[in-house]
Amino acid sequence: MPRRNKKTPEKSGDRKLPKWITEHFKQSLNSHETLFQIVHISERGIAGLRGMPQIVKVLAEVEGNEDDPKIKINLEVAEKEAKLAAQEIAKDFPVLHGLAAVALWSWLENFVKGFLVLWLMHRKDAYNVSAIQKLKIRLGDYIQRPKLEQAHYIVELLELELASSLKRGVTRFESLLEPFALTGKLPEGCAQTLFELQQLRNAIAHSNALVDRQIQSACPWLKLRLGQPIRISRAMLQRYAVVSGEYLLELLYRTGDLYGHDLRERLQELRKKSADSTKNADSN
Repeated sequence: MPRRNKKTPEKSGDRKLPKWITEHFKQSLNSHETLFQIVHISERGIAGLRGMPQIVKVLAEVEGNEDDPKIKINLEVAEKEAKLAAQEIAKDFPVLHGLAAVALWSWLENFVKGFLVLWLMHRKDAYNVSAIQKLKIRLGDYIQRPKLEQAHYIVELLELELASSLKRGVTRFESLLEPFALTGKLPEGCAQTLFELQQLRNAIAHSNALVDRQIQSACPWLKLRLGQPIRISRAMLQRYAVVSGEYLLELLYRTGDLYGHDLRERLQELRKKSADSTKNADSN
C-alpha cells in the first residue's frame, strides 16, 4: 500500500468511521465528563463539611453523651475539616481544581496516544509513514509483545524520536499526529489555552503548586507572583474543560476528513435540526 504523507481521503464509499475510532472517542469523552462530574460532586461534598460540627453537637446533646471522649475527638475532627472546607471555598477550591488540571492534562495525553495506538493496530498503512520507518526497533523486545503492546511500544519510540514530551502546549500532541497526516488548523484560542494548562500542570506537579520563574515567564498574561500558591479558579478549569473537549472534536473532524466523511457538516445539520425541533416545541 502506498504511503500517505498527505491528507488524501479514503474512497468515497467509506462513509462511516470504523467502530474502533468512534468507540475510542466515546470512551474518551465519557472519561472527560466523569472527571468534571467528580469535581462538581467534590465541591458540594466539601461545602457540606462546614455544617458537620453543628450536627455532631446536636446529636451528642440528643443522646446525652457530650462528655464522651470519642464524641470530643469526632467534634475536633469535624471542626478542623469545617475550617479547611471554609478556606477552600473562600479561595475557590485551589487544591481540588489543581488536581483536576493535572488529571485533565493526563487525559489529553492518554487520549492522543491511545488513539495513535489504535491507528497503528487497525491501519495497515500506518507503519509505512517515514517517521515509523526510521525508528530503531529492538526486534527481540518487539516481536515478543502482543499486538496491543507492540503498538504502544511504537508510539513510545516515536515520542522519544520526536522529543514530543519536551514540546510545549498542543505541539506536544500535534508533533505525534503529524506523521499520520492528522494535524490541522486549531480552534481559535485553543493553542494558548492548552499551553496555559500544561504550564500550570507542570508547576503544580513539579513545583509544589507554587509560582516559579518558568511559569511566570511562560504565562505573563496570568500576572502570577513569584512564590505564591497557584490557584486555578472554577472559571479557569471550565475553560480548560471546554477547550480540551474542542480538541477532541477537532481530531475527530480530521479523522473524518481522511475517511471522506465531513463530520463538521453533519454536526451543523444535527444542531439545525435540534434548534428547529426546539422552536416547533415552543410554538406548540
